[in-house]
Amino acid sequence: MNAGTNPSAAPSGPQERLPTLNWRFEFGSYAKTRHFLDQMADLSKREDYYPNVSFSKTYVNISIDAEGQVALAERKSSFMGEMEALATADRA
Repeated sequence: MNAGTNPSAAPSGPQERLPTLNWRFEFGSYAKTRHFLDQMADLSKREDYYPNVSFSKTYVNISIDAEGQVALAERKSSFMGEMEALATADRA
């Protein structure tokens, strides 16, 4: 059996990368960054979804992989929109 007829065979060509959504939110102070992170923690608990987060004093990077996007879509979640709204409010 070759890879074309055996569904469990490993593909021989390059693998397609899963799409990932990335955001970088910048803030004017550590206090605003911390406030956003605290609100994100509350949002994640409420939605039961925890994206990849990295941060520094005045910025936060958030990534949502393909599996996360599918999970949020299946739940008809507004997680991404709420996250962007929180960031906009904290940058003001």
